[in-house]
Formats: sequence, structure tokens, C-alpha cells
Amino acid sequence: MQLEERVISVIRSNLEDCGNVEITSSTELVKELGIDSFGAMMIVLGLADEFSINLEELDFSRLKTVQDVVENLKERYPQLQTLQ
Repeated sequence: MQLEERVISVIRSNLEDCGNVEITSSTELVKELGIDSFGAMMIVLGLADEFSINLEELDFSRLKTVQDVVENLKERYPQLQTLQ
């Protein structure tokens, strides 16, 4: 599974009401998915668990789309680029 697919899976598993909403790299986290601060925290914890990394310093508020999350992870954790 590619990095983006794994990020989407973590996001989907931490959202209560995403239902059948299509989540792509351009999906806006707050505007389209309604992620609030608690949801963001749950996603950060889910990503940390999924990739066995420490995301304490991740500023989720700066990340607008799924692609922003993926790019931030690749930038901060180059070892994740091999998942592509």
C-alpha cells in the first residue's frame, strides 16, 4: 500500500461521519471532511501509530489537504518515501 493510501486509511478510520465520502489527495481536511481539533489529534496519533514515528511537533492546522499531510510526512521522515 502506498503512503497516500495509508494516510487516507488512517484519516478514514479516525472520522466518525465520513461514510462513503471519497477521500483523495486533494480532499480538504477541514472544509470537506469537517475535521476539528479533536479529530486532528486522533489522526496525528493514528499516523504516529501506523508509521511508528513521533509526530508531537506536527502542526496539523497548517495542513489543508491529504496531499499536504503526505508531503509533510515525506519531508520529515524520508524513510516513508520508499512506500511510494
